[in-house]
Order: sequence, then structure tokens, then C-alpha cells
Amino acid sequence: MPAPTPPKTRARRAAPRRGVRALRVTVLMAVLMTVSSTAWAYWTVSGRGTGTAPTATISTPSSVTATAAVGATTVSVAWTPPSAGVAPTGYRVDRTNVTTSATVAACGTSPSTLLTTTSCSDPSVPDGTYRYTVVAVRSGWTTTGPSSGPVTVQASVVTSTSVSSSTNPSVVGQSVTYTATVSAASGTPAGSVTFRDGGSALTCAGGSQTLSAGTATCTVAAPSAGTRSITAAYAGSAPYSGSSSAAVSQVVNAAATTTTVTSSTNPSVVGESVTYTATVSASAPGGGTPGGTVTFKDGATTLTCAGGIPTLSSGSTTCLVSQASAATRAITAVYSGSADHLMSTSPTVSQVVGAAATTSTLTTSAPTVRTGQSVTYTATVASTAPGGGVPTGVVTFKDGTTVIGCTSGTQTLSASGVATCTTAFATAGTRSVTAAYAGTANHSASTSASLSQGVVAGQAAGLVFSNVTVNGNPATPSCSGTVGTTFTCTVAGGNNAVIAANVGFGSSTQAAVSYSGSTETINWSSTGKNAATGKVTVAPSATTSTTPVSATKTGSNAASVTVTFTESGGSTWTAVLTVS
Repeated sequence: MPAPTPPKTRARRAAPRRGVRALRVTVLMAVLMTVSSTAWAYWTVSGRGTGTAPTATISTPSSVTATAAVGATTVSVAWTPPSAGVAPTGYRVDRTNVTTSATVAACGTSPSTLLTTTSCSDPSVPDGTYRYTVVAVRSGWTTTGPSSGPVTVQASVVTSTSVSSSTNPSVVGQSVTYTATVSAASGTPAGSVTFRDGGSALTCAGGSQTLSAGTATCTVAAPSAGTRSITAAYAGSAPYSGSSSAAVSQVVNAAATTTTVTSSTNPSVVGESVTYTATVSASAPGGGTPGGTVTFKDGATTLTCAGGIPTLSSGSTTCLVSQASAATRAITAVYSGSADHLMSTSPTVSQVVGAAATTSTLTTSAPTVRTGQSVTYTATVASTAPGGGVPTGVVTFKDGTTVIGCTSGTQTLSASGVATCTTAFATAGTRSVTAAYAGTANHSASTSASLSQGVVAGQAAGLVFSNVTVNGNPATPSCSGTVGTTFTCTVAGGNNAVIAANVGFGSSTQAAVSYSGSTETINWSSTGKNAATGKVTVAPSATTSTTPVSATKTGSNAASVTVTFTESGGSTWTAVLTVS
């Protein structure tokens, strides 16, 4: 330490006796310094002895504090300046390592570089625990205050991160929990962890990505099969540095599936459209919605679905089909599988397909025919909704309960479901004709509504008169012309004579014949006195009308009655009876 300059103020000094003009004085000065102590100067004078005298007092700083933020390398030091004594020129700050006791100047101070403030920042402090002391300095004199409490500087703590899988291998859609563990040589790291699949951050469906007791979790289900590279990255939180785990190869296999099939209509009938619906779902613990195609089968035969190949949409698909024959079908749905979901086959649905109902209709080539004239009946057999398909098999044509012997036509249904029968009737009458479809295993039997078939006498040629009377007396008329067209008859009678006659059907030789088995109506009109018109009828299978027609002369003038009838062929028959 350099010799201090003798104090010039507030100090007592020993003076030499007056009269001494020169005196060699050897002064030995020493400074004894304690906290808040008085400085003393010691000296000796040759030949005069020794002495002491007090100098000024330098007080020590107090309340030294040292603080450092977590993870920071700068320590903030502050102190309270002396409140008494001589003010120091400046301050020097010392840092002492608690562990090694090594002391170095801090805050950029040195014996020659002092602070005039009462706080400072000590930058770039190495990791460790320290105490800080503040030394007050004035003109080479120093006094040291009490040390601060210990302050720990820990800028960065190295961490290591590992990740593990709760289930490996797993399947598509299975929930897997990844657990990240972050550890350090001291303390327990806090903060957050990011889980990644390759370079993509995972969106965790569960777990907590915030460290708790050094661990974080992420629950996630892989949507597709494959081998995934799972890592966990700790972001770091002062004083703990970030770190990333080694990759875990997570094997994700295709998930097992379950397939079911249902029928929209069971039982159904031949030709009815039935929709089969297949539903494919992932089996636990797997998940996700299967995609791909489904094959519908009837036993070992693949069904041809209306609309093409059934492709899954939201895990289901349909097949619209109609069965061509009656039977109990074994319907299954086979899921083809995909990269993410395994194939599966549904349990069998027993589809009962019954015969379709039918409707038979009957038409005739002519509503009325003559005896011996050919007539053709056409029967059409069709499926009744919801059934379908074209019926096959045979049709029996009947006249009442009697089977008609067909001379031609085919009674086996054609490819369009039509059968025919051509026949002729020997006797006149009205026939009730039906067509009876026998049915098959695929189509039920049915009978048409009855068709009324008129059959008239083939030998009938026109209208003739019978039971002719004049004034009530039998008379034989004189007839000429052709029966059915120009046939006329005449009888003689006096003034105001009245003629009457029954009218009926006759052959070309005027022989009375039975025209049909139905009631026939004949129109008439008369001239002469009391001219009139009317109708008479012929009973079924009768030969003449049930009531007569008549005409009355006007004085001596002739009178006549004309009868007309339109027969089944469309021709109009006429006959005239005159009284002259």
C-alpha cells in the first residue's frame, strides 16, 4: 500500500517547539481500518518520541443485495451508501464464489476503476453461487461493508427428451398415447412439448402437452396405415434448454372390419326390386371409416347391381337387384378391403323370393260370330306389381266350364306372355269364355274375366213372316224376292182390312231358324190407317217374335208393315208385308 498523504483536515498534529528551524522527522503512518472505524495515523519524530492522532472516519456501505433472473447471466447489485463520516470517492464491487472462495472484481470495477453509483449490473457471470461485497474507497483508504446474500446464476441446464408409445404396433383408428419425458441433471424441467409425426406436428386428441413432473402426453389415432416416425420436442424453459427425442417407429397396421348386409324387402317376389345395404365398420380397437368396394353375392354367384360397382360412401353402399326366379337366396356382402382396413364378409341373409302374382286378360277377334265361323281368342298374362318378369307356361281357354278345343294358335305363352286359341261353335248361343293361366314356380296362376261371345245361327239369311192373319183370319201371303234383302209378301183384304203377323228369322228358303241364344230386337214401321213404329223381340233360341206386327188399310188403300234387323255381321235385313 502506498504511503498515505498526511491528513490536512480534521486531524491533530504534533508541532515542533518554536525556535527550531530545522528538524528531521521520520513519520511512520499506518492505517487500521474496520467497518465504521476511525482512521489513525502513527508517527515518530527523531529525538522527540512517538505519537498518534485521529483522522477522519470513512463509514461502510450497507444493505448489499444481489439478484439474478432465472436463466440470466447478469446479476444486479445494489447497496445503501454510508450515512455518516467522510463520503467515499467511489466503490469497488467484489464477487466471491461461495464454493471456491475465489474473489474477483465485479461490475467492471477495479482498484483504479470505481463506481460513483449505488447499484450496478455484473454481466456474463458464469454459472455458480456467489456473494457480493461493496468496498468504499477514498484517497486510497478503503472500508468493506457486509456481503450480500448468496445469489445463484444458472444460465442454461441441459435437458434430454425421450418418447414412448403405449401401443406399438397399433391399427388404423386406434388411440395411442405417446409419453414424452424431459429430464435434467438437476431440477425438474417445465414448459411444453410438441409431438411430431415426421415433420408434421400432431394434433393431439387427448393428453396434456404441458410438462407435469417432467412428462407430457399426446393421445392420437392414426388415420392410415404405415410406419410413422414419432418424435417429441421440448421447447425449453429457462434455465432448461430445449431438446428433442430420438424417433420412435410407430407401426400402424390396417384395422380389422365387420360387414353386415340387410334387405329392404324380405320376403320378396320374382321381379321385385330389392335393395341390399352393406355397412362396413372398423372393429375395436381400430377406427376410421372404411373405403373401397363391396361385392354382393347370391351364394357363390356375384350379383349384378343396378348402377354398377357398389363403392362405399360413409361406410355403406347398396345394391339394387330383382330376382328372376323363386327360391330362398343366401345373400352376402364381401368387403374387398383397403390399405387401411382389412377385408371382411357379412353373415348370410336368407332372402325368400316367392312367385309373382299375375293378371290374365282375354280378347276376341269378333264379339259375335255365326255357327261354324272361326273366332280367335288372345290371352295376355302379365306380372302384377311389385313383381316382374314375363310369365311362362300354358293357358287353358274355356267355354263356361268346358275346355275349348283350339283348332289353331298356341296355348303356350310366348316370350311376350301371349297365348292364342282359334275355334268355331256349332250351335248358336251366348258363350262365357275365359282364359286360365296355370302358373309356374315363378308366377302364380290367374284367370281372366269372362268374355261374352255371341254365336248366331249360320243358316239364318234374313227376316220372314209367320202366323199371318187378315182381320184375324189365317192367310197365306204371296212372297217374292230374296230373304234378307228384297223379301216382300202380299195378302188381299177388303176395305179397312187389318193384317198381323209374327216376324222371325229364316233361311234362304224361308224356313224358320233360331238365330241366337240371346234376346234379339226387331224394329218395325207401318203405313195406312194408324201408321206407327215399334219393336218386337225374339226370345233366346226362338224362331219368331213373341208379339205380332200389324197394319190397317185406309178404306180401300193398301197398307204395309216393314221390319228391319241389323245382324252380327253388320248387315241390315228387311222384309215387307202388304195388305192390298
